[in-house]
Amino acid sequence: MKKLLLGGCLLLASVSTVVAQEKSLREFRHKYSGCAETTHIKLGGMSLRLAGWVMSFDKEDEDVKNVRALLRDIRKVKVHTIENLHGASISSDDVATLKRRLQDRDHFETLMEVRDKGSLVHILNKGKDDELGHVVMLIQDTNEFTMVNLETNLKIADINRLINQFASN
Repeated sequence: MKKLLLGGCLLLASVSTVVAQEKSLREFRHKYSGCAETTHIKLGGMSLRLAGWVMSFDKEDEDVKNVRALLRDIRKVKVHTIENLHGASISSDDVATLKRRLQDRDHFETLMEVRDKGSLVHILNKGKDDELGHVVMLIQDTNEFTMVNLETNLKIADINRLINQFASN
């Protein structure tokens, strides 16, 4: 009985961390749902395996082989897009608050921030040691904001190998 109770508590604790992260992103999306066009796309592991299977028909391309290997380690992808059709941009303060909430409440760490021609990309991670685990990308453009939420089994070495492969091309 003790083992059953302990297992149930551990399962509940692991599910609550994922739900908290989802809640932060969902709250942000709902804030803009009345004044902007919001889109939500979710791909599960089976869809990603199917994409990898379709890619397997091109056996000669080295890039395809590397991407297929990465797709095997991605369990779930969720993409949330907020597009303001009236030309007003998503508030930078709101994006900073979302990032801070992901860091403080959901225990994400910043991996990278990139600015390019008015666009700003934040990549946050919550994983163990050299594993990525949960990755959230916040992509802010002038009229569009995109949140990408990945659940993975990827290692940092996998990403480095892919970057080196694309850099050599």
